[in-house]
Amino acid sequence: MYKSKWNKKGNIKVGTTMWTYSTLKGNEPIYIKALDAYVVGTCGKHCDGCSGKCYVNKSYRYDSVKLGHARNTIAMREDVKQVIEDLHQQIERAKNKPLICRMNQSGEIENIEVLDIAKLHPEIQFFIYTKNFDAIIPALLNGEIPGNMTVLISIWHEYGIKEFNKVKHLPNVKAFVYDDQTFNYADAGLDIQTYCKAYDIDGKMNHEITCDKCRKCFDRLGCHKVVGCYDH
Repeated sequence: MYKSKWNKKGNIKVGTTMWTYSTLKGNEPIYIKALDAYVVGTCGKHCDGCSGKCYVNKSYRYDSVKLGHARNTIAMREDVKQVIEDLHQQIERAKNKPLICRMNQSGEIENIEVLDIAKLHPEIQFFIYTKNFDAIIPALLNGEIPGNMTVLISIWHEYGIKEFNKVKHLPNVKAFVYDDQTFNYADAGLDIQTYCKAYDIDGKMNHEITCDKCRKCFDRLGCHKVVGCYDH
């Protein structure tokens, strides 16, 4: 069995002080050279609409990235409890422990149970973006998601608005809204309060703005409940 691992180095988007955990993107089999095998991505039916624009696509030109995501994916499918223990022990042993952890920097929720890692570390802020409404909405309403795990409901045009409205009263829920300037969210009853400043309206990235500096996606400010992001 493979051991699940955090990425402790961050990247140019999230910054260098945030740990991330990733599984394979998409819903198609992806060839992993080091394993000489194909591994199916974790997004499943939730990949519809954004597969061609997935932000992870560019990083998959590196075999090492695909291998790391594949190992986490296989481990998750074999024994999620062991995955939680592996991630927990890496935090416990770290000399410089993270203050913020992003789950599924790539990929989608296949097992809600993995979010229990947040219960073991109430001192850390965790956050995740998801389109797996079938799994996350009941879990939120049933109080199964730890309070220090911020869940961002990914909204793509009309997709996700209804689901967000079911759970928006919860303090650890936000909306992350894709805005390609072709859909009127106000007409759909959704008010985008603020925008991710990492990308401008033309989709150009500002490398000075990183998630660990911005914090809009995981703070609890009422004015950051619904965060928009321009197409990029």
